[in-house]
Amino acid sequence: PPVAEQQPQRHRRHRAAPVAMSDAAATFAAFTGAPADQAAIYLEMAGGDVETAVAIFFSSQEGGGGGGGGDAPMPMDVAPPAAAADVPDWWSVIWPAAEPPPDAWRLQRLDCGGDGGWKGGIPQPLNGPCGVLAVVHGLMLAEQHDRRPEDIKVDAECLSRVIYGILSRCLPESGKPIRLVRPKVKGDYGPSVELDIAEFPDPEAAQAEIRRRAEDFQGPGGAIDLVYSSVFTRGVDLVKTEALSEGGELPLVPKAFNCWLCS
Repeated sequence: PPVAEQQPQRHRRHRAAPVAMSDAAATFAAFTGAPADQAAIYLEMAGGDVETAVAIFFSSQEGGGGGGGGDAPMPMDVAPPAAAADVPDWWSVIWPAAEPPPDAWRLQRLDCGGDGGWKGGIPQPLNGPCGVLAVVHGLMLAEQHDRRPEDIKVDAECLSRVIYGILSRCLPESGKPIRLVRPKVKGDYGPSVELDIAEFPDPEAAQAEIRRRAEDFQGPGGAIDLVYSSVFTRGVDLVKTEALSEGGELPLVPKAFNCWLCS
């Protein structure tokens, strides 16, 4: 029998339901004229501070023709560079100022935070280590992608495997040691800190030590310990060279809009 001619289906476009605005979002919208969904994005970037969110919004429009899509980089707060004698070379590669990192970094944990929250995610109370958490989250979810969301766990075993995987990727070449780095005085993350640097040429020994330190990575400062371990495993000089060789930037954590953000 002849095949009936199929008529193209007509798709109706559905308008998204309006998003209810908080007081902060309403204030942001009044200043910028942006819709509620953009207000939420910029407020999240600014840690809920309306003034900072507005500054980020207008800075993103500079050179971008109203859509924020221009090639102009986001401006950074400019501070006088610290003298070489003030901080060690590795500090200048990572941090933007000769002062302790803000609470957003020093208090950031690599666990689910307890308190009855979702066991499959790492809470981020303040702006700062977004990139670090994105990598850790991504690798944790990659090895649990076949589980139901409620069965995904951010536990010590999973975290240990992920950290070992990250540090293994940081090795400049085969046979080089993994370095686990943390302050000699727990919680001391100031520029004059003395670091405890432990080298593990043997992969099994490195994995075992990471498991022993899982509780430290899960506590306050765990995100910084992971950054330090990654940079020292790769090599400070090599990180510096690679960051600047292809249009990158240093420090790895620049200061923007009163926040120390991942670059």
